Amino acid sequence: GFGLSGVSASAQFYQPTAELTPTVQQQAIQPGQTVTLALKVELPENIHMQSDKPRDPFVIPTLLTFTLPEGVTVEEITYPESTDFLLEDWDEPLAVFDHEFTIEVRLALDADLAPGEVVVPGSFLYQACDDRICFPPKTAAVEWRMDVEAALTPRIEVPTVTEGEVP
Repeated sequence: GFGLSGVSASAQFYQPTAELTPTVQQQAIQPGQTVTLALKVELPENIHMQSDKPRDPFVIPTLLTFTLPEGVTVEEITYPESTDFLLEDWDEPLAVFDHEFTIEVRLALDADLAPGEVVVPGSFLYQACDDRICFPPKTAAVEWRMDVEAALTPRIEVPTVTEGEVP
């Protein structure tokens, strides 16, 4: 019989999934500004994630990438500090993120960015591990939406009325 026993099949397919909460830190956003995005990552209690700079060459680093719309550039991505985690039977601790952490992203908006809703799609690659094994890497799609207001122009147009004109 080639039947898989129920136990190994379910253990094989159990995979912790990160819950991702994308937020935009600013309320009023105008062209030419810098905007801070945050990605809150939550994993089950006993699960951690490989850091963005793992020591071990065989694990998958956490990586947030973007498909940027026109007029938007990434200035900086800030990952949290990693902590050391020692696996059973490993000599060297792994550099990991705890089961709850936040990644911050600084975006620069072009001065001539058209007002309206701007959608910034991202892709979050991660490898979750417990104290014994690392699960296959996963990629999750995330997106941030922000309303860009029209740029404030200090010029005020005043209609000129010429003397003696009859409306």
